[in-house]
Amino acid sequence: PYMDPDELAQFVAILETLAPARILEWGSGGSTKAMLERCPFIERLVSIEHDRAWHRRVGELIDDPRLELHLVEPDDAAPTEPDAYKAWADRAEHVREPFASYIDFPATLDTVFDLVLVDGRARSWCIAAGWQLLRPGGVLVVHDAQRGEYHGALAALGARPVFLEPFSNGQICLVRKPG
Repeated sequence: PYMDPDELAQFVAILETLAPARILEWGSGGSTKAMLERCPFIERLVSIEHDRAWHRRVGELIDDPRLELHLVEPDDAAPTEPDAYKAWADRAEHVREPFASYIDFPATLDTVFDLVLVDGRARSWCIAAGWQLLRPGGVLVVHDAQRGEYHGALAALGARPVFLEPFSNGQICLVRKPG
């Protein structure tokens, strides 16, 4: 996983404590594999990925019928030049349109989730969208939550975010939906 071992341990502790049956995740990868390997209580894991090559790789690495891996490419194609790519990715935190399809796709599934993990692109927008798809009493988890650009979206939820420490690479934040 791209989570530091301490952060992965924190995330697994959240999963073990809550035992969510239905999980939504934006941003597939090592945490997807770890959840499915370590958590037999998961019945359905819906994972949204924006990158075609990464989606293919995750699909090759994980063979678990509980995983629903969806490729939802950005509405604006990613540039290949590194500086332009960074600007494009940064823009997704401030402008919804480049990732609107990616952000909105889970709402088409007509599912309420027990846990939502935001660990992909357009996180500020996915925080708000995921909150709407979360059952009362469910938990929203954000990876890399130390980044200031996500704090406004977390504050807008109207519930108290809990930022876990220590962290090395990307801080875990969780927010329980009142209910």
